Amino acid sequence: MFRDPMQILLSVPAILLAIVLHELAHAVVAEKMGDPTPRSMGRITLNPLAHMDVLGLVAFLLIGFGWAKPVRINPNNFRNPKLGDILTSVAGPVTNFLIALVTILIEAFIYNILPGIYNVLPGLIPVFEMIAYLNIAFGFLNLLPIPPLDGYHILKDLIGERYSHYFRMYERFSIIAFFVAIFFILPPVFRFAHTLFNQILHFFV
Repeated sequence: MFRDPMQILLSVPAILLAIVLHELAHAVVAEKMGDPTPRSMGRITLNPLAHMDVLGLVAFLLIGFGWAKPVRINPNNFRNPKLGDILTSVAGPVTNFLIALVTILIEAFIYNILPGIYNVLPGLIPVFEMIAYLNIAFGFLNLLPIPPLDGYHILKDLIGERYSHYFRMYERFSIIAFFVAIFFILPPVFRFAHTLFNQILHFFV
C-alpha cells in the first residue's frame, strides 16, 4: 500500500500543483461570484501552507490519496447561490484537468521540438508525467458524488431540493461510501487516469 521513495519524490511537485491550484480555483471563483469568505480567510494565495492539511499531505505522499484544507464559502453571499456553488465546486476539478493538459502539451512540445533537453535533464520526463497523471486522477476523484467532494456538492445543487431527504440520509452514512471509494473506486480511477494520460500524450507526440 505504501509507495516507494522515488514515487514519493516524483509526486511532490504534482501534489503541490494539484492541491494549491485546485483550492485556489475554488477560492477565486467563490470571490468572483460574490463571496468574500475565502479572501478573508487568506485562501486567495499561491502559498501552499494556506491550502495544505499536514495529515492529508502525508497521506498523499505515502498512499497516493489525501486531502487539503477545504475552502470555506458562504453560498448566501453568492449573487446566485445555486449557480455560484456549482461553479465554485466545478472550478477545482477543471483546474486539475487544465494543469494536466498544459503539462502534456509542454511535454509534447519538448519531445517534438527540443528533444535534446531530455538528454540533458532526463528527470523532467517522470516529473511531467507524474504532474499530468496525478492531476487527471485528482480531478476525477473530486468529481465522485461522495461528501465532502466537489462532485457531491454539484449533484446536491442540481437535484438536492427534490431529494433532500435522501441526501440527508446519505450524508449520515457517507463515511461508509468514503471507505468503499478508497478500496474499490480509487484503484480503477488511477488506472483510468494513467491510461487517459498516455492516450492524450501519444496523440500529440
